[in-house]
Amino acid sequence: MLDPYRMVVINIAASFILLFAFLFYKYIYPKKTPPYPLMIFLLSLLPLISLLRKGSYESGDLSLHAMRSMSYFKILFEEHIRPVWTPEFNAGYGDPHFLFTYLLPYFLASVLHKIGFSFILSIKILLALSYVASGLFMYKWVKESFGPKAGFISAVFYLFAPYHLIDMHFRVSVAESISFAFLPACLYFAKKIIKNPSPGYIVTESILLALLIMTHQIISLGFTIILLLYGLIQYKIVKPKNTKGVFYFLFSIFMGLLVSAFYWFPILYESNFTQASISSSVVIFPTFKELIFSPWRYGFLFQGHYGELSYIIGYTQLLIFALSTYLLFKHTKRTTKYMLLFFSMGSLFLFLLILPTSKVLWENLPLLKYFQFSYRLLVFMSLFTSVLAGIVVTYYKSRLFFMILVILTIGYTMLNWGNRRSVSEINDQYLAQEFARKPDVGTYLEPSSPIWANPGSVFLRDNNGKHIEVLSGTAEIKLLQRTSVNHTYLIKTNEAAVIKENTLFFPGWKLRINNNFYKFDFDDRKYPGVITFKLERGNHKVVLSFEETTDRRASRIISLGGFISLGIVLFKPRNGKLLLLSNYANISRRKRNRKISNS
Repeated sequence: MLDPYRMVVINIAASFILLFAFLFYKYIYPKKTPPYPLMIFLLSLLPLISLLRKGSYESGDLSLHAMRSMSYFKILFEEHIRPVWTPEFNAGYGDPHFLFTYLLPYFLASVLHKIGFSFILSIKILLALSYVASGLFMYKWVKESFGPKAGFISAVFYLFAPYHLIDMHFRVSVAESISFAFLPACLYFAKKIIKNPSPGYIVTESILLALLIMTHQIISLGFTIILLLYGLIQYKIVKPKNTKGVFYFLFSIFMGLLVSAFYWFPILYESNFTQASISSSVVIFPTFKELIFSPWRYGFLFQGHYGELSYIIGYTQLLIFALSTYLLFKHTKRTTKYMLLFFSMGSLFLFLLILPTSKVLWENLPLLKYFQFSYRLLVFMSLFTSVLAGIVVTYYKSRLFFMILVILTIGYTMLNWGNRRSVSEINDQYLAQEFARKPDVGTYLEPSSPIWANPGSVFLRDNNGKHIEVLSGTAEIKLLQRTSVNHTYLIKTNEAAVIKENTLFFPGWKLRINNNFYKFDFDDRKYPGVITFKLERGNHKVVLSFEETTDRRASRIISLGGFISLGIVLFKPRNGKLLLLSNYANISRRKRNRKISNS
């Protein structure tokens, strides 16, 4: 049996086992419902079964992320520094890829590998954990406003949103997949802060936002706007008005930015020195039809036979949007009306923004073009429609409607609960050989490559394997040390010589000769962007090192200040007690008083 069909059979069998377990529980305890968090956890396991297959996928970026995690791991645990320079890229000439790419996913994958998991399995574990967490956090957040039943249906919609499954199984975009977990978690603590600010909530919100920024810069950029608007809605809803809560909410966002400044500030400043700053950004738009219906397997498969992807919003998601629009014109509670208006109008705005008709906005609004693909907004669309599903079931209280909605939302996505084929022959050893042979993607320079490099340079695609060469004169060269950030040589020259050190220049590279800083060039016509320098006759100890720039040092100090500030918020003494302990004592006291009053 072909791998895709085998997985469909396994998925159907697992679904029926889970359904039978639920019915058996109801038979034993007819008046009880299984705990919603437990049901969410079990349901989230269904699309994760395919991850248990051995090897990597024939499509998507699973192998790519595993290979780049290898480089990240080597620098992190062998050189004991934060990876910034990626020495394998551009045929060994390197580039600062790790300065600009996702920090948290590669860091976590490296830690998992250090524990003992393979790189491929480490990426799969990250996908699985973030997927399960996304459903539980969604339940926790929506339950806070609309009750457990609404929280459950929102979690189901969020877990089985088509784009969520496409991200995890077909694109294997590990950073976007992890982002799905952080969004509802940030919104949950935002609501808690505005309603009843406490040091624990403030610190947690700051840390979560910082982690989201370090996971995916673009998603965090768009989400911060959503988070601020949501905070405004919560301020309108909360009675009495809690200005203090709004202040602490804004403070938590500010602190999240401070804590993550070591990551995003150098990106903001030093991206001006990369190929991305001079390349023309072309945003890819799906059509209206592509958002509504998938052309494969009667609309139930979201990936074509040649790896094409369908970026649909979702069928039950569209039904929920229609029902929520209808509810807007009915008399609803004031608190619900605000939420319904925000998420339904937000969904409509996102839908229009994804379409090609919004191209003029993408071309003129600052930072919007960095999204690259308008369909990336489906991350937020999945979030919004999931909340709307929770609101809708609070009005349509029919148990039959609830069950049909759950079954349909889960059922129509079943063909997409895994990549169509897993190649068991692809393991870490295979990927390590591939990465050594061809670490670059395609025939173009990475966007993070230095601006001074020429994309047409043949040597950046096919290096001769040499780290250092003599362009003129004669020299005897002995390599003493070569790490990602330190290249040390002993060079003996019998006459004046010009040396080419096969590293692309980027701010931070410093040259020392016999312990003295030495000027070098990177504008050679034949080797643009490559570091070259001249040596006089004699013996020379040459050290080329990649060091901290002023902006990187300043951003680290800012982040350190942010961490210290959060520590003060969390543990500042009040009335001779640590504030955190005092706060927990107050919570415990209120719970005891509530129990006494109820009895």
